[in-house]
Amino acid sequence: MKRSICIAAAVAAFGAMSAIPASAQAIRPPSPIGGTATSGITVHGHAEIKRRPDVAYVSLGVVTQGSDQQAAVGDNAKRVKAVLASLKKSGVADKDIQTQYYTVQPQYDYNASPAVLTGYQVQNTVRATVRDLSKAGATVDAATAAGATQVEGLEFSLSDRATAEGAALSAAIANARAKADLMAGAAGVDLGRILSINDGFDASPGPIVYGGVRTMAASAAAPPTPIAQQDITLTADVTLVYAIGYPH
Repeated sequence: MKRSICIAAAVAAFGAMSAIPASAQAIRPPSPIGGTATSGITVHGHAEIKRRPDVAYVSLGVVTQGSDQQAAVGDNAKRVKAVLASLKKSGVADKDIQTQYYTVQPQYDYNASPAVLTGYQVQNTVRATVRDLSKAGATVDAATAAGATQVEGLEFSLSDRATAEGAALSAAIANARAKADLMAGAAGVDLGRILSINDGFDASPGPIVYGGVRTMAASAAAPPTPIAQQDITLTADVTLVYAIGYPH
C-alpha cells in the first residue's frame, strides 16, 4: 500500500511540472524596457556653447563731500542729474536706468578725542543698460565727463539668456543620448526608456566683468575708452539613467 502511495505522488508531481508553460521554465534576465528597472545605464552629458553678447551693464557712481549735509546732498543731486542727462543723450532709455543705492554718511575725525564730525559724504550709484555695444565706451566717457566719479564695472551679457541656456541644456542631453547608444551597443543590450534626468546646469562663467571700482576724472582731450567684447560661454551638464533590456 505504501509503495502505491509513493508512485501516485510522483505521478502527480510530474503532471504539475508538465503543466507549467515552457516560457516560464526558461531562465533569462528580465527586460525592463517597458517596466520598472532597478538598474540601468547611467550617462553624463556635457555641452558648452558660445554666444556674442548683445547688452552691456555699467554702474556709475557719484560721490560728493561737504561740511554741511544739505549742501553735500544738493551737490550730489546736481551731478547725478547731469550724469543721467548724458546717459539719455548717449541713447540709453529711461527704462534702462535704475538707482542701485544711495547713501549719506557722516564723516568724523577720529584723531580727536572724542571724535569730531567733519562733514558728510553722499553717494548715488545708478545702473545703466547699454543696448548698442558700439557706444559702450563713449557712454562711459560721457558719464564721467558729466560728473560720475566711479565706474563700478562694465558687464557684457545676453538680453535673452534663458534661450541660450536652453540650447546648452538640449546639447548636453543629446551628448548623453549618444553616449548611452554607444554603451548599449557595445554591451549588447537594448536601450530602454529614460528612468531619470538630473540637470547640473552651470550658468558660469557669468557676464564678463571689466574693471572693479575706479575713480575717474575724464578729460575732454582723452581718447575714447576702448571696450573689447568677448564671447560668453554657457555650460550645461545632465545625468540620464536609461533602462536596459536584453535582445530576444
